[in-house]
Amino acid sequence: MICSLRVVSCLIAATGLTVSATGEALNYEQLRAQIEQEKLYRLEQVLARLPDDLVRNFTMVYGSRSLQGASLRAPRVLLFGRDAKLVITFNGEPGQKSYDELELLQWRDESPEFELRTIKFEGNSVQFSPKNPSLCLTCHGQSPHPIWGSYDYQKKDKEFWPGFYGSVHDAPKKVPVERDAFVDLRARAPSHPRYRFLQFDDNGSKWYPYGDGAFQHRYRPNNRLGNLLSRLNARRIAQRVAQSRFLQRNRDLVLKWLLQCPGVAQSDFYARVYALFQRTFSKDKYAGIYAELEKAPSEFRLAFLIEKLLTGLNVYTWNMSIATEPVRGRFSTGIIGIDQMVAAALLPGLAGIDARLAAHYKVWNNAQVYDTFRKGYYKSNVAPGGVGAVYDELAVHYDEALLKNACRELEPGRISSARTVPER
Repeated sequence: MICSLRVVSCLIAATGLTVSATGEALNYEQLRAQIEQEKLYRLEQVLARLPDDLVRNFTMVYGSRSLQGASLRAPRVLLFGRDAKLVITFNGEPGQKSYDELELLQWRDESPEFELRTIKFEGNSVQFSPKNPSLCLTCHGQSPHPIWGSYDYQKKDKEFWPGFYGSVHDAPKKVPVERDAFVDLRARAPSHPRYRFLQFDDNGSKWYPYGDGAFQHRYRPNNRLGNLLSRLNARRIAQRVAQSRFLQRNRDLVLKWLLQCPGVAQSDFYARVYALFQRTFSKDKYAGIYAELEKAPSEFRLAFLIEKLLTGLNVYTWNMSIATEPVRGRFSTGIIGIDQMVAAALLPGLAGIDARLAAHYKVWNNAQVYDTFRKGYYKSNVAPGGVGAVYDELAVHYDEALLKNACRELEPGRISSARTVPER
């Protein structure tokens, strides 16, 4: 893809790859345009020109399962900026896998969807991959989704992001091997050919970009990245749900699940959904899916069925887990789960066409959501550094308790005729 002159002209060359003339953050097209325009044949030349937004907001992984190698001494870096709409990754030591490559995850507001790409630096040339290379889709799914772990603030010593610095509550000091390696890395970073472009300045935390175990999100890059990616992923999923034939034919049943109406947890509701699943995906043809269902924890089986009835058998895309791994749970930021996020992205449109919902639908911002969890939590932990404002830019929520009033107006649990819904 060769970028147009209009796109190239949007670049502010004097200050590197900052923002476009429209005020939007850096995207893949702008990055590629400047690489080609300035003939940037070394990965380090690109890092030197990245905007402050990207090199200030990052996390690092030393036990990577990606195509890029990593180690404690030379971790893989994930640059994600303020809103994670463009994630750029690289590693730090010659000899590591994909040392001469940048990996990119680009969010598209207009689609909405994620795109995967690689940029490889070879001698005096640069190779740009096509969108969504097949090797990447093996783990990220055919409709690409981010891969990220859930968080649970109540589990004090759990490694939520194994192999990442700050694996336990974004605090490297809680894991001795991470603590020692991170201290060493920060000491070496100013003279390192790649890490020297990262901003490790304190900004209120001597462990920056991490913290010491406190809950302020600006010092919680792993938790924050999960919050950002999951909100975007929920928008991707909601778009597919909105276009789903299953929703069109079974709106009240889906609404009951989205609103978590009384009775959804009862066995007869599960039986109705399971019957629809059988009619849509026969056991003879989809035996593997039924085997996965049986292995799934019982509390997640209903979500397992609904997810596939609404968006097809591209498994685990809601959960942000590797596409080939079995289901182990449902993604959560610690406060909000992925199913709630999908509902939040979907319900404004449904409330606009369904008076039963509109009468009880009330938008909530993240301050209201977090303060329901714990009074004052948003002001003390989420708002500082503008983090809460970014969350609101990506997604707002709704008053769940108020909207449950719509449950009594939904039709009793009937199911549609036994027409097969095509796999999406």
